[in-house]
Amino acid sequence: MIDVKQAVQIAKKEAANILNELSSNLEEIERETYKGREVWSITLSLPDKLKKNPLASLGRDYIDALHYKRFLIDVETGELAAVKIREVASQ
Repeated sequence: MIDVKQAVQIAKKEAANILNELSSNLEEIERETYKGREVWSITLSLPDKLKKNPLASLGRDYIDALHYKRFLIDVETGELAAVKIREVASQ
């Protein structure tokens, strides 16, 4: 059985490995059931490099926007069960 700290480490490692994203921040932690398995749901914010910056003429190519991914980590094995897009409600 893995604890929440281990789950966060696994999620960050998988973000770096799968998404080739070394920079991520922890946003949310929840425990839930996914396809009959108990999982840690770890939400990470990642830089969104796809949005062009209107101030690119000043030397910056991209807006420092974020997107969010949920990493579902099996509580018993530490296995990555899924990666999902985390939609953020408009403010």
